[in-house]
Amino acid sequence: MHPLAPVGTLFAVTVWPLLAAFLLLMTPPGRQAVSSRTFAIAGALMTPVAVWLMPGADALAAACSCVVAVMPLLLPPAGDRVGRILPFLVTGCALMALNVHSAFAVTVLCGAGTVLWAWREGRGAQKAAIVWDMARSRLGGVILGVLGGALLSMDQSPLGPVLLTVGLCMMAGLGPSPVPEPDAVLLDTGLRFAAILLMLRLDGHPLVHILVLVAGFGTLIMRMAGQSRGRGVFLPILSSLGAIAAAVGEGSAIVLLLVASVGLAVLERQNDGRRYEMVAAGVAPWPVFCALLAIGRSLEPLLLVLMIVCLLPGLRQVRLAGLMPSGLSLKGGIVPAVEAVLLLVGLCGPLLLAWHPAPGWRP
Repeated sequence: MHPLAPVGTLFAVTVWPLLAAFLLLMTPPGRQAVSSRTFAIAGALMTPVAVWLMPGADALAAACSCVVAVMPLLLPPAGDRVGRILPFLVTGCALMALNVHSAFAVTVLCGAGTVLWAWREGRGAQKAAIVWDMARSRLGGVILGVLGGALLSMDQSPLGPVLLTVGLCMMAGLGPSPVPEPDAVLLDTGLRFAAILLMLRLDGHPLVHILVLVAGFGTLIMRMAGQSRGRGVFLPILSSLGAIAAAVGEGSAIVLLLVASVGLAVLERQNDGRRYEMVAAGVAPWPVFCALLAIGRSLEPLLLVLMIVCLLPGLRQVRLAGLMPSGLSLKGGIVPAVEAVLLLVGLCGPLLLAWHPAPGWRP
């Protein structure tokens, strides 16, 4: 811990989205839009500095927190009070889940974030059934995760890590889980990767490594065998790769996949998702390509071949475009900026291959 970092102050900094949500609740309706944007900008700028001063923070959690903190800033303006407040609450749950040192608390926070996310995305009559169907699947994982987290303290019981791992896989959207709509993908990304990061911390327990690999490869095979195309299909594939990265202990790959997921969530909401298939498929020099290199170096040869075979159908469908699909048009709004950030991260990705962040704590 930094010698100048009081614990209470840094805890308040960690939950800045909850403070922002409270202030928005007290703000007059006419000023909420401006205040929401101001709080989002302030949190995105403050988090990269403050999170490194967190007591017991590790580099992996800090890097993921910096990415998740940008989510409220990347969302389109909401038209009502609830639509402005809920994104901050979901972001707060994801940030705390990334930094808290308790498997039980991480599970509960992810569950709370899932309920808030479903509340925001399911307010429309047409979306409610689909969104809450996804939420029920995730909350089933939360129940298993809570049971596993409670049993985890019993050293004699091998059931705790197994239940927790199965619950985390469900919370991360692995397996036959419905695909969220493009507008709901961004906030869902933070919650999924908070669960994936906890999978990385559990790799010391027996059977966890095998369970996570089976879940990751199973999801990857299902998505690729289904030949899914179009909008909303990037996140399940990147989540499955994140689970595989967690199983082999490649924290740098998780960070790269999180950056790619957040960027693609913004881009496919603004444009046709097929324009960015090359980014999600692992074409160089985008971040997923470097993440695949990091994962591949830690996989056994047979599993490496299996991963390549799973990714080949997606690569065959890719329509190659320029480095900047938007063409750097000034009329593109946020799209050129997001593309530029993804490209910059991809170009710097080889440097991250030399980074081997160690988990700061383990359940």
